[in-house]
Amino acid sequence: MYFPRKVKWTFFVVTTLFSLVQPLSANHTSINDTAIEMIHVGLILDAQSWVGKIVDSCISMAISDFYSRNHHYQTKLVVHTRDSGGDPLLLLSQALVFLENFKSDAIIVAENSAGVKILVELGSRVKIPIISLFATGQSLSSFEYPHLIQIGEDESSRAKAIAAIVEAFSWRSAILIYEDNDSARPILSNVTGFHLDQHVALLTSSTDEEIVQQLVKLMSLQMTVYVVHMSPILASRLFLNAKQLGMMTQGYAWITTDMITNFMNSMDPSVFESMQGVVGFKPHIPASKELHKFAIRWRSKNLNENKNLEEMEMNVYGIWGYDMVWAVATAAERVMTRHPHILHQETRLSMNFTTILSSESGLVFMDELLQSRFEGISGGFQLTNGRLIPKEIEIVNEFKGERIIGVIWPGGTMNIPKGWSLRGKRLRIGVPVTNQFRELISVVHDLQTNDINVTGFCVDVFKEAVQRLDYEVHYDFIPFEDANGLMAGSYDDLILQVHHKNYDAVVGDITIISRRFAYVDFTQPFTDLGIGVVVPKINNDIWIFLKHLCGDLWITAAAVFIFTGVVIWFIERPINEEFQGSPSKQIGMIFWYSFSTLIFAHTKLTEKLLSNLSKFVVIIWVFVVLIITSSYTATLASMLTVKQIQLSSRDNDVWVPSDISNFTFETRRRRANHSPEEYADALKRGSKNGGVSAIINEIPYLKVCPKRSPLVQDISSAIMRLREEKRLEMMENKWFNSESSFTTLDPESNSNRLHIHSFGGLFLVTGISSISALVVCLFQKRQSIKIQLNSSVDSLKGYFNVKIIGRQKERS
Repeated sequence: MYFPRKVKWTFFVVTTLFSLVQPLSANHTSINDTAIEMIHVGLILDAQSWVGKIVDSCISMAISDFYSRNHHYQTKLVVHTRDSGGDPLLLLSQALVFLENFKSDAIIVAENSAGVKILVELGSRVKIPIISLFATGQSLSSFEYPHLIQIGEDESSRAKAIAAIVEAFSWRSAILIYEDNDSARPILSNVTGFHLDQHVALLTSSTDEEIVQQLVKLMSLQMTVYVVHMSPILASRLFLNAKQLGMMTQGYAWITTDMITNFMNSMDPSVFESMQGVVGFKPHIPASKELHKFAIRWRSKNLNENKNLEEMEMNVYGIWGYDMVWAVATAAERVMTRHPHILHQETRLSMNFTTILSSESGLVFMDELLQSRFEGISGGFQLTNGRLIPKEIEIVNEFKGERIIGVIWPGGTMNIPKGWSLRGKRLRIGVPVTNQFRELISVVHDLQTNDINVTGFCVDVFKEAVQRLDYEVHYDFIPFEDANGLMAGSYDDLILQVHHKNYDAVVGDITIISRRFAYVDFTQPFTDLGIGVVVPKINNDIWIFLKHLCGDLWITAAAVFIFTGVVIWFIERPINEEFQGSPSKQIGMIFWYSFSTLIFAHTKLTEKLLSNLSKFVVIIWVFVVLIITSSYTATLASMLTVKQIQLSSRDNDVWVPSDISNFTFETRRRRANHSPEEYADALKRGSKNGGVSAIINEIPYLKVCPKRSPLVQDISSAIMRLREEKRLEMMENKWFNSESSFTTLDPESNSNRLHIHSFGGLFLVTGISSISALVVCLFQKRQSIKIQLNSSVDSLKGYFNVKIIGRQKERS
């Protein structure tokens, strides 16, 4: 394996301290029985820290408990404890002592310092297990360092826990405050599931003044949700300063990771007092009888032996250290049982680092450790990819002690912080100064009082929405104007003022356009979306009912009506008394019967017919009439609603606002922005009199748009409530209640007048059926006449035969 030059120099410095290092404590176990194989394990900790003291005592009890239960084992752990004092170089020098003097088979590290990573490099060379009771970050993976065992949460699990808490309280974003070192820094790249507004890195060496400076910057922001991920020492100073600045009061939310939460009970009382209301998470240790008994024995033992532990409480690192010793002791026994020859192979380390000899014992020992499966006082003990990761986490709340159920926030309140605060700030609300659509928004300067009056539908909606918030929002309307009182730019320029922090929000006729999403966030729109066409209403044409059918269609339909009546009359007249009488009566019957099919029930009409041929003609004709009347009704309803305009006609002019550039028409158009009065005048005059035939504009025209502000969602929710309560409709009636002679029309609609070619097939069918019936009728009449003639001839022949016979008899 490649050993970096920097690491070599570090080892070189460590070797200069090697001869100065003396054992600081005796072995935990005295071994007199030479028949038992001794397994030497090094334990490095900070003897002055609470964690170091707790871990040391727990491991001592683990050795005693394990071998009292397994006194028949052929192996026995000998744990050599050394104090690093929290110094990374001293940590390495102590590790070298273990390797050179004790030929240690494993090293346990109970601290989280920069020296751990170099120690892991050393363990990879010597090929012995390096067991860290602290998760050292993602950079030390089991694939890169197969001899490393880590206990505790990895950065990915921590990030998921943070996201879960933020989501549980419906916070949209948070600020991460972390310690800028190898242990805490990796969490930054793992935080997902919520928006991270900002992150602040602090050094262990940061002064209180530097910490205060960073906190003051955070106070100037709107966000009040902070996630803290750092060592307990730095966290203590952070929370003490935060309390002095008033950041541990109502409205704030602080979340701590297990790096801090695991040490809550061992912090100074003044620090603990400053952290009241903090919510944190830590690994969950399931309650059990074994754990309860161990905790009682641990407290009793240490109260008698070490008065310094009197105020301490058991933490997860002591519990994990206890179970880890059981795993190491069990693995050592399995190695002895399965591979007795390996334990006697020597591992040597040359202090100049040019020669490192190792046996296979470390590899086998590591393999047995990774296969550990047992139920410990921490719950189910199992290593996955060289790491013991708790299966569950618990959320705790620090408020006059630790609370697991129920949450009290800073300031002693149970109200969930919103996650942001205006802190008495007056919002600068930008408004456009166009005065073209005064019903939407209007800005008027009062020259006498020098006041600015902003009114309109948009303003009313904004004010109503703000009033419905459950907190106060103070604001001032700031016109977007130049020195001449004119609008200081385009609507896009106005939007950019929010992006550049000149305005906190904008209220007005701001259209939602995709390109603007990069600079602002839009609230819930409170009008319809889309683009419409404004055309004059038809309110003075008394002959509109004739205009939806073309002239040729009217003529053809009338001709077919009359033709059908004639065919029915011709068929029915010889056999039906209804169709007989004087000529005027028969002519009236032809027209009445044809046109009565539009009104009267068809079943009643067919009952008066006697011939099947006429009934056949009527059935086909009724089908045609049904189609024609349905089309007539639909077209007439459409034309009574709006007047159809042909945008493709070259005789029409259309006004299109300058910011609508994605429409193409085969017509002359004028790109302009006008007032409603100019729209009305142009539409009344029409294209032929210097006006226009239609005006295209955007319907959504009314929006409120702050960027990245928590107000966006709250204002949107208020707008939705206004809609549900019909308040929006009332405001629309207030501003847009005047009678208008215009209406909107979807430009994609294409309701055309009905032409004869639309019904050509129907007329063809009814014409063929009528002609066919007429031909059949004529054929039947011809056959009837022929039969009658033959009958008459036969009668005459019989008559003459009788006469001849009579005369012959008279002669005879």
